[in-house]
Amino acid sequence: MKTFQILPAMLLLGLTTVTFAQNDVDAVRRQVLYNVEKRFQRFDLLNGINARLLVAQGITSSEAFYEELGLSQDEAIEFSQRVMTNTHPILMNEDLVYKSLYEERAKLKPFLPDATEETVEKYTDLWMQMNEIEQKKRIELIHETYSPDQMKKINEFLIADMSETEYVFPGMFEVLELSDEQKKQLDEIIKELEPEFEKHIDEMVEYHFKQKETTDAKLKAITDPEERVRLRNDFDFIQKIFADIKPERDKMMMSGKKLTNNLKIKMFDVLTDEQWDRMLQLIDNPPEYIKKTIMQQRKEREELDNINGKPEVWQPGPNSWKPGDPIPEGYRQQRQERGKFPRVNQSE
Repeated sequence: MKTFQILPAMLLLGLTTVTFAQNDVDAVRRQVLYNVEKRFQRFDLLNGINARLLVAQGITSSEAFYEELGLSQDEAIEFSQRVMTNTHPILMNEDLVYKSLYEERAKLKPFLPDATEETVEKYTDLWMQMNEIEQKKRIELIHETYSPDQMKKINEFLIADMSETEYVFPGMFEVLELSDEQKKQLDEIIKELEPEFEKHIDEMVEYHFKQKETTDAKLKAITDPEERVRLRNDFDFIQKIFADIKPERDKMMMSGKKLTNNLKIKMFDVLTDEQWDRMLQLIDNPPEYIKKTIMQQRKEREELDNINGKPEVWQPGPNSWKPGDPIPEGYRQQRQERGKFPRVNQSE
């Protein structure tokens, strides 16, 4: 689902004439990956790319959902594959800026012992720019693949599914027909929560790096090359790795819950009473296809829990779907008591 990184700051700025000793090359490679991954995770948290891709994937096994979208299962699978396609070859053929960045990056050799920090910094920056173009292309593919009506139903599902997910993102509320002023307020909220975003992104990156390192270590112990290839896609093998790094996942989930609750409260305050009521309707009384899809999600999650053991921190249980779950405790009542919205400027 995501890529992997680790290690706190070993800033690649400053003494650009200094070269790296041989035993520092791996640390430099790791730091480059860490910086690129942080940028990717931040972009994803704000735009919900992986959240949308997971829904696209989930639609393929939910008859109620793909029929609601007017698709057959084969069409749902085709749509899912289309939005998850590798964007690199597409951009190399269609985007001159992307191709230029790629060619410039290919000339650099940041992981040689005599590479300067300036080279490493330039390489990282080019990679980050490429990655952002790739993610924007992914969003474009999603909107080209699904019709506006299908996207509307997908976004409604994301809102109704808030109690089942690890975090929310501003774009999912656009289905509530936000005004330009409301969108501006959401941007301001992101700036307010910048320290919390950065903290959670660090937790996510460390978890994904741990996941990769654990996987690589286990595969390295396998002497048969064909068996190594097979295990990379073996469900039981992957789930055992998840079980091994459960403490790291619990830490990441706790960080995500804190960020999610703070983000939800601030974003809910932006909604007008009419938008708030519409959101509550989706949460409390969702359409039948959403109910069926959520119940299927729970069944699949319970199967994973039987392998991994239940997490020690936040995770929806089999009876957790009831009014109010997606809304932080007490907020619904506070909203009613505080009267009319939307949120006003605190300095007024």
